[in-house]
Amino acid sequence: MMRRDDPQFQPPGTFDYFRKAFEIVKLNKPAMDEVATDRNAIRFGLVVTATGGVLAVLPESNFLGIAFAAVYSVVALFLFSALLHLSAGFSKGKEEFMGFVRIMALSGILDWTVIIPMVGLFATIWSIVVAVVATRQIYDVGGGKATLCVLLSAFSLWMISLILFAGPLGSLYDVPGR
Repeated sequence: MMRRDDPQFQPPGTFDYFRKAFEIVKLNKPAMDEVATDRNAIRFGLVVTATGGVLAVLPESNFLGIAFAAVYSVVALFLFSALLHLSAGFSKGKEEFMGFVRIMALSGILDWTVIIPMVGLFATIWSIVVAVVATRQIYDVGGGKATLCVLLSAFSLWMISLILFAGPLGSLYDVPGR
């Protein structure tokens, strides 16, 4: 592998990050390790995450709702990661946290499937599996603790989102039956 100070070095491009995102979704642990340490992966990951948020609300929202969905999906990524970081035991500090964020941001490519009925539901379930494997990989915890941390963090984020969108932010979206 080439070093960054080598004149022939070229940082990964968009296609490389798409490939890495798909490898993460396939639970490729070496790809997770590589992304966790790649400081440039966060840029692509945030775009992937924001795009997933936009696709989730595209049919039922106005421009303000779409813009808010992009921002909220990124905020939710960091909030979920922070909740998980706290529950998993933040033994290694910032690098551990950002490594997990990078992995989860790229795995946000699963959110793009929400435009296909029923596939989005299965992708959501699979994203929990990806988060558990990433937690085990980054935080070096057992499967039971990783699963518990992911489920508690996801449930907490779901409750926060429910409170926000059932109340003050509910008017941004035209939810049927409301």
